[in-house]
Formats: sequence, C-alpha cells, structure tokens
Amino acid sequence: MNKRFCVLQVTPKDPNPEHVKLFHNREHSDFYFVTFDEENPDAIKFCPNTIWSQTRNTLAELVPKKYDYYFFMDYDMGLEPQGELDAYEQTLKDLESNPAVLTFYPGRGIDNPIAQDLNFLRSRDYSCIPFTHNGIKIVHKSLLQWFFPMFIKHRTDTDACHMFNIQEIPFLRNVVCSHKIVHHNNPTDSKDTQTYNSEGGYTKYQMDEMWKSILPAFKKKKLLNIDENISVDVNYDSLKIKNFFVSLFEKNSFDIIKNPDDVDYFDLDKISKFFDLNDERFVNVHLSLEEKQKNFSDESNKIIDEELRGLQFEDFVTPLDPWPEIANKINSRIEGRKITYNECLEYYQKLSDNKSLFHTNSILDPSLEEYLKDKTVALVGPAPYLAKHTHGAEIDSCDVVVRIQHNIYNTESYGSRSDIIQSCLNPNYGMPLVEHIKASDLSDRPKFIICNDTAAAQKRHEQPIGGLEWQAGWYFNDDIFEPIFKELQIPFVNLKRNDGKWERWALYWQVYAKSHVERFGKGSYTTFTANFNSGYGAINMLLSYPVKQLKVFGLDFYNIGKPQQNKEKYNQSYINTYGEEGRNYGPDKLLHDQLSQLMHLKNVLLKDDRLIFDEHVNNLLNDENLDSRIERFKTLPKLKRDTR
Repeated sequence: MNKRFCVLQVTPKDPNPEHVKLFHNREHSDFYFVTFDEENPDAIKFCPNTIWSQTRNTLAELVPKKYDYYFFMDYDMGLEPQGELDAYEQTLKDLESNPAVLTFYPGRGIDNPIAQDLNFLRSRDYSCIPFTHNGIKIVHKSLLQWFFPMFIKHRTDTDACHMFNIQEIPFLRNVVCSHKIVHHNNPTDSKDTQTYNSEGGYTKYQMDEMWKSILPAFKKKKLLNIDENISVDVNYDSLKIKNFFVSLFEKNSFDIIKNPDDVDYFDLDKISKFFDLNDERFVNVHLSLEEKQKNFSDESNKIIDEELRGLQFEDFVTPLDPWPEIANKINSRIEGRKITYNECLEYYQKLSDNKSLFHTNSILDPSLEEYLKDKTVALVGPAPYLAKHTHGAEIDSCDVVVRIQHNIYNTESYGSRSDIIQSCLNPNYGMPLVEHIKASDLSDRPKFIICNDTAAAQKRHEQPIGGLEWQAGWYFNDDIFEPIFKELQIPFVNLKRNDGKWERWALYWQVYAKSHVERFGKGSYTTFTANFNSGYGAINMLLSYPVKQLKVFGLDFYNIGKPQQNKEKYNQSYINTYGEEGRNYGPDKLLHDQLSQLMHLKNVLLKDDRLIFDEHVNNLLNDENLDSRIERFKTLPKLKRDTR
C-alpha cells in the first residue's frame, strides 16, 4: 500500500532537521530533497546555479510517483500546530477531505492580511483562501501535471508563485487552508540574495510581464474588466486577479467539500472553462511530467524537420508573426509532446542547408550586386572599443568600406573611407546624414546609401495601428529619402519590393527579437526592445550579396548587451553628431534586443565562412556566460506579434 504523502524540499545543503524528524520514513510519509549550494549524498539531485522554481520543478520531476499527495515545503518554514496533534498527524487529518491543494494558515513572515487575524484563525478549522503563500503547497497527485513545470521564464520566482496561484482558480472550492497548523516564514537568506525582496520594482515588473503573456489564454478577463484584445503596449497589473478572488472569497463563506478517495481533479473540460488550452503555454498540459521532459521522438523530429525545410522565404515576408501557424501545423501532425514557438524558431535556425533564410533569398539590387561581387567588404560600426585598436589600415585595404552613419572618430582606428553608408534613417540619423552629404564634395560622397529598416518617422495626425494595417501612422524611408538621394545623385537601396512588401519582415521573424529586462545584479539591468539593430541588419543584408568576405569592425552588440553608459556604446564623434540618448530609461538602460541577435548570429550567420569579426568581438562571442544568457532568454515569450 502506498504512503499518503511525501515532503519535497529545496535546501542549500541540509534539509530542515525538524521537518526530517516529522516526516522522514514515517508510516504514511516520506521525505525527499535537492540542494543548490553544496552536494549532499542523501539528496536526489544537486542543482547549482538554479533558481527556486527550477529546483521545485526538479523535485516534481524526479520524485517517485507513488503518493496521493506531494507536500512542497521550503526549508525555512516553521510549523505550529494549534491542537493536540503534531504536524505529521494533523496533515494526515487535513487530507481526509481529499482536497485539490492543501496549505496552512499564514503566520509570521507571510505577507497576507489574515496572518494577524487571530479571530478568523480560531473561528473555524478550514477555509478556502485564494492566492496563498507558495512556501507550502500540498498538491493532489492528479494535478502534478497541471502545476508543473512551474513558470520560470522571467526568473524571479514570484512569477512562478503567482502563476501557480492563478492555475489554482479552476479548483478554488477545493483549495483548502487548514487553521489547525500555522506556518511561519523564517528566511535564512539575506535580503540581498533574495531578488523578490531586495528589488520589488523589478519583481513586480516581471510578474506583470508574466501576467501579460498568459492573459490571451485566460478566459475570465471580463471578470477583471480587461478587454479581450490584449495590447503589448499596456501594463496589466498582475495583482488585479489576486485582489479580485481574495475579495470574492472574503465576501462569501464557502464550505469545504469532502471528495471521494478516488477523486481525479485533472478535468480538461473544467480547466478549459478558465484557460484556452490551445494556447502555447498549455499546449502540453495533457501530458504527464515524465512525457513533458522527453525529447521529441524520431518520428516527431522527422516531421518537424520536414515542415521547417518545407518553408519558403515568402512565408516570412509578412507583418504578422508566422510562428504560431507554423507550430500549429507541426503539432497537428506529431504525437506526444508538442513544439512551442520558441522551440520551432531554434530548430529552424539550426537547420543545416536551410533554403529559406533571409541572407540567401533577399532580392538583390543589380547595381549594388555588381559593385560588391567578389569583393572583400569592411563593415565599420561606431563602438568605442575600436578606438583602442589600430585597424584603420586593414579597413582601408578592403575593396569596399561600408560605414554605419558617416562619422569617423579617427582614421587610425576606424579607417578613412566610406564607400557605402548604412543608416536606419530614423529622425535622429536621417537628416544629419543628408546634411553631411550636401556639405561633401561630389568625389567624397558615398557610392550607395543602404537601409534595412522600414519606417522613418511617425505621422503627427495619424495613429499607428499595426498588423495588416502596418502602413497607418508612419512615413517610410522611401517616402522621405528616395527623392532626396535621387536629387543628390546617390543610389538608394532598401528592402522594399516592387509589390510593396518589405523583406525586412522576414529577417525580423527569423531573428525574433523580444521585449524584456535582463538583470545582471542588484540595481544593474538592461531593458531590451522587441527589435534588432540596423547594424545587425546590415550584416545580414551584405551577406545576401555575393561578397568574397565581410569583415566586421566596431560592432560589438553593445558589449553583448551588458549595462553601460552612453560613452561605452558609441565613440565620441558619433555622440557629438547625434547627441546623447535622452530616453526616459537613461542611455545605459535601453537597447534593441541583443540576445536575439546573438542567438541568430550563433545559429545562422556564423555558419557562413565569409563573415569575420575582429579579435575583440570574437572574445565577447566566446564569453562563458553568453551561452547561459541565451539559454535563459530563448524561453521568454514574444508578446509583439506584428511588425511594420
């Protein structure tokens, strides 16, 4: 006969001795734990460099599946029984009603308004309390596959806890709080090591981002007065759902329901009344934990490979995200674990001999093609690290020099030639470039201006709409600059096709930039927008031409996205011309998404032997932390589903 429950604990090295004494190897309970600071021979796994929610996922995955209940409890939790039974005996008593989830009454160190309400504590034996502390969650065996793996994409742990409580909503009448045990939170970690305590603003932001990412799948938005059409530009308060259900259960006294011993809570029809189970977040909810962790079968891999190889470049030339449709088509054919959008993208990027990539399909300008054919090309960016090196002669020795904007800080480091100028032509860069060209002698003017962006400026009296109405509210670079460069007698090459579509869209979806915040330490962040840089676009655009080599200088992905001041992003001549970046985030806070570009670079472009970076950037690309940063990044949801 199986035991009633097991206790599962995450601990630095040793489990809580009181918990071990209470629950280890008892008649009706067992005890398992994992460690994260030091190895312990009795632990089921050592999990260094992980966050709390990852280790809870590990526990849920590795524990033997032979118990009725799985008692997740932090090692710094204190248990205070309120009657004659000890915590072990009381837990067994509390489980007699066969709840979906059992927890205990909040005490010291628990942020809950009822924690100090002794009258309510003593008024009853049990109650239904939504959104309880995740330090203790006792989960029925039928719901392990619903709650796990926990949501870890934003890596603050509070997002995982909040999502767990949101997932309790379909079962709230069976989420039971026992008043017979009070649990206290006695953290031994310092606040400096607890992100959620030491940096509340960052934690709340990440909770809000998590909430925004699952809102499209939450079917009860009307209860919260949230519009069905979720906007990526709106901040949705993640605590609104908690406040609603806490208030609802405060106003209504619900009796505890006793369920039969063979109860099965995993009812997809019931769950689907609250969540759209076709949404990517829940696409594998029907699988057991073991099945969720499995690699794709050989047959699934064959289908995935076949579908992704069958994609045409034209499938990506769209202002709407193509990956949901691609993933859904694959998932309609494969059995077992389904593929997510992010997995689809990574699989696609890593395909060998991929026939639908931007840089092997983009339509070429005949004159620029002739000019670049079989040439060694230098692409020179404005990164300040280049000023410490003497690459100028090497740059000038190339057949063609392409410069990002027109500034030359010093010729010894940055070279002296500008045969082609690459510009994003936005309001900050476009007109200064035009004025520079007008002031230059005809013989000193560039042979071409190239641009891989689309929109050049927002219209004053027309609101951008997006999606299939991508043209609304914007002036595009050909609208503004094509006549100007024609008058200046300089060929202008962009990515607009004769049918009016922009091939940049394909590159955008193949890079898949995401809006997110990356934390490097206390008070140290970089905020990334859902876009890629025109410098990286230029690398892709130039590789689409039949160049012999493309040597890249002065483009270090803003020190691979690490926080920095403005002077560390651009050389001084560049800053003098275009000004300080006075964004409200500050110049050291806001960048286009570097990690998506670096992931694309490693998976796609570095396979092309023609692409060569200087030693400084190669060292950055081989930074030991970069791969782990990309690993964390690649699971983040992409909220922006259109481009222009």
